[in-house]
Order: sequence, then C-alpha cells, then structure tokens
Amino acid sequence: MVAQLLISMGILSIFIGFILVFIGNFMSSGRETGNPEDEHTRYRASDSSEHICEDSGGKFTRTEVQGGGIIMLGPIPIILGTDSKSTLILILLAIVLMLMAFFLFR
Repeated sequence: MVAQLLISMGILSIFIGFILVFIGNFMSSGRETGNPEDEHTRYRASDSSEHICEDSGGKFTRTEVQGGGIIMLGPIPIILGTDSKSTLILILLAIVLMLMAFFLFR
C-alpha cells in the first residue's frame, strides 16, 4: 500500500515538474533580454563561459548560475554541484532519501 502511494506520488511529481518547466519556458520567452546590436552591449567569453555585459548605464553585470543534482543508483548517491552550498544541501537530501529507502523497503 505504501509502495503504491509512493510510486503514484513520484509519477505525479514528474508530471508536475514537466508542466512547471513548460510554463516557465513559456513565460520567459516573452521577455526581452536586450538588443544584441546595441553598441553598449559587449560579450567576452572566457574559459569558464562567463559573459560580462555592459548595460546602457555603463555598469557591468555578471550572471552566475549555481546548482547541482543527485543521481541515485539504488541506495548509493552520486552528487554533483557547482558550489559548496548546493552540494551540502544535496548531501543532506541524499541522506534523507537513503534513510527513506532503508526504512520503507526493507
């Protein structure tokens, strides 16, 4: 009974995730990110694929993406992260997932 409920909740969360990604892409596609032919905009690519953009006020802005992910191979987690904060959160999540698997499916 509990296993069927967990499987149903997992499938439902996957569908909700797909819907949220679709809605997010649809909503962000209408925004303008700037005119690429603007004389004040310049891009500099470095080894870390960093883009530095000068806006019309002469200020430099830098976009930095942080995130991570967990790959669960049975009870063994593989954790990938771009910074220590994301990795620490994923380690805690992996411990919770391993404990849930241990107590629910033993």
